[in-house]
Amino acid sequence: MTAGLLVLALAAGFAAGWIDAVVGGGGLLQLPALLLVPGLSPIQALATNKLGSVFGTATSALTYRRRLRQDLSTALPMAAVAFAAALGGAVVAAHLPAGVIR
Repeated sequence: MTAGLLVLALAAGFAAGWIDAVVGGGGLLQLPALLLVPGLSPIQALATNKLGSVFGTATSALTYRRRLRQDLSTALPMAAVAFAAALGGAVVAAHLPAGVIR
């Protein structure tokens, strides 16, 4: 990886983090930047992008949980459905040919 590409990837990561913190949707910037990194497969780019999203969402959820008392009887089934859908999406992405993702 060249120094210029490293700087571009870092800048995209910081910009995506800022966008996520302000309005959400930073992955729309981060994923295309990750796909430009040579040697990184599309699956690795998707997984890296999703890892950042997981940490951001977990931080937001913990902050929300500390500040407000929510109804866990509603939140837990929603979390289970979201987990199952994410797992299903990961399985589908892992089985797609590389040309479909790029």
